[in-house]
Amino acid sequence: MKILFVDDNELNRIVLNDMIEILFEDVNVETYESANDVLGLEISSYDLILSDIDMPEINGFELHDILRKEHNFLKPIIAVTALAVSGDKEKMLMHGFNDYISKPIDMNELESTLQKYI
Repeated sequence: MKILFVDDNELNRIVLNDMIEILFEDVNVETYESANDVLGLEISSYDLILSDIDMPEINGFELHDILRKEHNFLKPIIAVTALAVSGDKEKMLMHGFNDYISKPIDMNELESTLQKYI
């Protein structure tokens, strides 16, 4: 399985990548620091996308819409965000994200969420 993770914070990219490597040995994670970097990729080659929401230039909501509408990406897109107050998860799901993982990332939450799609 091939996962794309986009987050403007380098530490978040490193930590999530390491966590996934520990949890799922057959999963390959590619990380990118901006949505602009992602838009030049062959998106269809990924099985799952993890996206931060609060990013400069193109935020996670905008990236989600571009991937769904312009790239016809129908595979799961999961929001990974520090937006964790009441109603935020519902907001992400209503926007069309398949799931939601809150930051700081909990290893058990990450595993149970990704297990649905891997």
